[in-house]
Amino acid sequence: MAGESVMDFSSVMFRHKVPAPKWYNPFKKQRGAGIAALDLTLQSGQIVGLVGTNGAGKTTLLRMMSGVLPIESGNVSTKGTIISDQELRKRVGFMPEHVRWSGQETVEQTLVEFALLRGCSKDSALEILGIIGLKNRASSALDSLSQGMRQRLSLGIALLGTPDVLVLDEPFNGMDPVAIDAFKRLLQSLARKGIAIVISSHHLFELDQLIDTLALLHRGQLVAHGTTTSIQERLGFEQLTEVCLDSELPSKLMKNLEVLEQSTTDAAHHLILQSVPDNLLKNIVDSGIGVITWREIQPSLIELLCAATGLDRQSIGMDVENSAWLPMRKIQEEEE
Repeated sequence: MAGESVMDFSSVMFRHKVPAPKWYNPFKKQRGAGIAALDLTLQSGQIVGLVGTNGAGKTTLLRMMSGVLPIESGNVSTKGTIISDQELRKRVGFMPEHVRWSGQETVEQTLVEFALLRGCSKDSALEILGIIGLKNRASSALDSLSQGMRQRLSLGIALLGTPDVLVLDEPFNGMDPVAIDAFKRLLQSLARKGIAIVISSHHLFELDQLIDTLALLHRGQLVAHGTTTSIQERLGFEQLTEVCLDSELPSKLMKNLEVLEQSTTDAAHHLILQSVPDNLLKNIVDSGIGVITWREIQPSLIELLCAATGLDRQSIGMDVENSAWLPMRKIQEEEE
């Protein structure tokens, strides 16, 4: 459950420098795409899912939030006090997407080395071994670790220095379903301790089950931010309900229903309803009809992203700069 604000990003911006060679200056560069005047507030215990198309700026934003990339304009504050880039790096733990743990060095040796580099004690590194569930593998060589264990080690290094915020870029990559489930439980336990967590992942089903707040990013801009329910309402999604009954509804109950789909088999009658009346379930039961299933249908994260950006499912994951439905502030390339 989210608590008080731990970090505010206000109008933060970063632009990548891209090669623009000229015959008279082969090393010339210009400012290209990036993050444009983005506002985001993180709360303690909050788990934020960052979702966007390929090239939307997710990794760039995560690196800005962790201090790996400089914030060119705007500011970051905690409890109303603006903090420096150096202070930002102390307060945010970053788990990058690509980390290659290999060699005969042990898990404990690796974690202790990183702890000392960050000015943390050896005891704090050993404590983190227990938190990430690698205490019994402390003497194991890096080469012997599974992908799930390697990801836990990366998370442990991000936890050094007791950060207020954790930023994770594709943390589920290469994991099997069992390892993903265990990793999700670990993240939930960290959130319960008050750490704000921001996750970018292409494993959208797993992400949807984990997060309590959604941030939709498109072309370097935050197009929607909030709970999935609030975003659904803002984007105009109607509540749909799937109903499975042991027989068909009588005409008096069907009369005022908005039925989107229905089908009948020998064993059941299936309905997809829009805007279900409050007393419908009671009326069905009172009429003697058996209710097999009754569930609300929630739009997927992909559907929310499509609605927020105007893209279709086929376009998701592609470079779709010119097909945005919302009026976006286009980031023009500028020569330097």
